[in-house]
Amino acid sequence: MNTFLSEAKENFTQITQDRRQLHRQPEIGFDLPVTVKYVQTRLSEMGIESRLCGGVIDEKLRQNFMKGGFPYMKQCYGVTATIGEGEPCILLRADMDALPMPENAELEFKSEIENRAHMCGHDAHTAMLLGAAQILKNHEAELPGTVKLMFQPGEECGCGSKFMVDDGILENPTVNAAFMIHVMPQLNVGKVQYSTGIASAAMDTFIVDIKGKGGHSSEPQKTIDPLLISNQLYTALNLLSGRETDPKQTVAMTVGTQTGGTAINVIPDESHMGFSFRTFDRTTREHLLRRVPEIVDHTVKMWRGEYSLCEFHTPSTYTDAELCASLRPALEKVVLSENIEKTAPMSGTEDFGYVTERVPGMAVWLGAGTESSAPLHNPDMQLDEDCLPIGAAIYVNVAWEWLRNH
Repeated sequence: MNTFLSEAKENFTQITQDRRQLHRQPEIGFDLPVTVKYVQTRLSEMGIESRLCGGVIDEKLRQNFMKGGFPYMKQCYGVTATIGEGEPCILLRADMDALPMPENAELEFKSEIENRAHMCGHDAHTAMLLGAAQILKNHEAELPGTVKLMFQPGEECGCGSKFMVDDGILENPTVNAAFMIHVMPQLNVGKVQYSTGIASAAMDTFIVDIKGKGGHSSEPQKTIDPLLISNQLYTALNLLSGRETDPKQTVAMTVGTQTGGTAINVIPDESHMGFSFRTFDRTTREHLLRRVPEIVDHTVKMWRGEYSLCEFHTPSTYTDAELCASLRPALEKVVLSENIEKTAPMSGTEDFGYVTERVPGMAVWLGAGTESSAPLHNPDMQLDEDCLPIGAAIYVNVAWEWLRNH
């Protein structure tokens, strides 16, 4: 058995305790004061000095995220720390935020906050990286370089990592490579998957508030019907992927919200629509980013309406093929070669892309259940905690082997 896996299994009780405590107190969005305090306290107990990394959120962005269903958030701060010293430097990343949704399972450590839950496994990621931090600290004198830890908020917002990148987490010391783990409950425990090149879809989200002129349904000529405009816009947007993008390129367009009106016989003043595009191809994405605002503008104005448009953008995560090849032996020392496979890009979105835009990175998907398990972002999702020491050991071994080889 790999030495670091043995150490992680010896620390199973602590890693599990960390995961369960975080699970009980889920926080959403950019500002996670309880979670951040817990992470910093645990690092301090290990003798690791940490600092906050992020920044203040401008008012316009705060208002935009409120439209997206998040609370009013003034700041975005994660936690960073270093173990070892000197060059080279590898970054290990874990996200910390939860989802605004319920949890169905009656666990002894079930979420204590209504309609907030760690149904994406970020509590596990944070606990695994804390477990890795302890092992790395125990071997700090043997590290031929620096391991930088990145505990990130706001992954579900699509840009929490950007705040930390903008605040200099990839500098002082300069990060030369980056690595992340995401648990997958529908993948058997101990299995590992990864992609080279594009590893996750980009997601571009738009929220349109349409302003019309309300009135009685018996006199539609005296109104500007925002619901009609919304329906016309829905149709026009759905035509984009079929008529303006290469059929060989994947485009997933979803209108997730479309609201307006209070009575059957009343034409309302306003309607609202929220939609997103997920893409893998950069050229396709750039075309859609040009065309969507044009179609919104022309469609709304064609029917004499007015509108405001709110946008959110998250790039694809790009995994460096050379880095993946060099790190695979480190993975094999933890989970064995037969448990590792290359796979197609994940159709979901992962804001680790803001890191991989700047430095070579690798993302792996770690099995945390069985094929029959409930999926991520589902109120019935549960993780098999046997994955926790495996993830911690992977973090450690990847950092250890990469530093020794560079």
